[in-house]
Amino acid sequence: MTFSKTLIIRSAFSFLLVLSALGCLAADFPNENICYDPSIKTIQVFKEGFELSSPVIQLNSTDRLSVQFDDLDAFIKRYKFTILHCESDWQTSTDLTVSDYIDGFREENIDQYDYSYSTTVKYTHFKATFPTQNMRPRLSGNYMLVVYEDDPSQLAFTARFMVTEASPLAITGRVVQSSLMAERSTRQQIDFAIRLNGFQVLDVGREMKVVLMQNGRTDNLLRLSRPRFARTDELDYRYDESISFSGGNQFRNFDIKSLQYQSEHIARIDYDTSNQVYLVPDQPRTFKQYAYEKDLNGRFFIKNEDHADNSSIEADYAWVHFFLPYPVILKSGTFHVLGELTSWQLNDASRMFFNPRHGGYELNLFLKQGYYNYMYVMKENGKSYGDESLIEGNHWEAENEYTIFVYFRETGSLYDRLLAVSILNSIQP
Repeated sequence: MTFSKTLIIRSAFSFLLVLSALGCLAADFPNENICYDPSIKTIQVFKEGFELSSPVIQLNSTDRLSVQFDDLDAFIKRYKFTILHCESDWQTSTDLTVSDYIDGFREENIDQYDYSYSTTVKYTHFKATFPTQNMRPRLSGNYMLVVYEDDPSQLAFTARFMVTEASPLAITGRVVQSSLMAERSTRQQIDFAIRLNGFQVLDVGREMKVVLMQNGRTDNLLRLSRPRFARTDELDYRYDESISFSGGNQFRNFDIKSLQYQSEHIARIDYDTSNQVYLVPDQPRTFKQYAYEKDLNGRFFIKNEDHADNSSIEADYAWVHFFLPYPVILKSGTFHVLGELTSWQLNDASRMFFNPRHGGYELNLFLKQGYYNYMYVMKENGKSYGDESLIEGNHWEAENEYTIFVYFRETGSLYDRLLAVSILNSIQP
């Protein structure tokens, strides 16, 4: 047997192992933004060219996803990634084979990495772009990016992204006060319509699915089964009081682009064995009058202003200490710090714990230098979503970003296509 044939057989066998591992794992891990390796920090997945953009690219275009993360382990690792296709509700698309939605190789190496420079915390910064010359998506829809060492059983992290089609659909809409009198001061209603522009839909109730997302939150997604009116060339979702979200409040923020001076909301910066940043204790805003302050809608960006040319490898890490005064133990639920800094997850990593000595809830996060947004939410026992009203308050005037995802599954099809993505802002026309 020639060397080239042996290499081909080994490669094919490797692919089979990957596919087998993915098949076993698909039912084991949730299709959410989750970091499984404690040495991995600052995971970012965004449309290349704009760090604050959502991870949405267009099929068969020049769009690329940028995937970046840091590994704080002292020794170098070799990471790989693959992708999983998901339905509109983020369940794995079990009716599809990998070859149905991947064009090319089933896994790709992450070969771009650099070592941190002039930082107290040493790390390796990894970077990849997708699609690559060897791996491309064949289909539109929801996808999970799965990053691992050697094989998928050694998960590093998973992250959601979306691939949309160049369809003729057009979405128009606006964000207004809730039309329900009891909710007019606290909730925002999303009035919108979808112009089909010749696209054929035979059964709107079964074939069309619409999902609304507020900022980057995944805990309070709104899924719509049918419009109020379905006309020949338009699906009308306007004036429906059920399509609404709590207005919430502007996101809180802190600035650690410099660790040499204290910016607003920073109480003090210490250094023992590592950088320690203590935020000013956050007071509840439940009954305070709403005041607009420009924010990033829960996102963050990485930046070191202390004489750094390349923040990706020259930004340092610090322990950031959050404190929320609250004199009693909350028995009906748990408090969480929510935002992109906690991957929008209501889990143990974002959960705050009561400190009876200080009379409040605390959380310490190990974060890279930059500018961060966050909010406090309460997750009631037995529920999967967070309630911001207890600490942040709810105001219909608050500035929020809403993303509308339009999915289509033709009768007899095996997956949900993503036909259109549109963003509405509550204070911008």
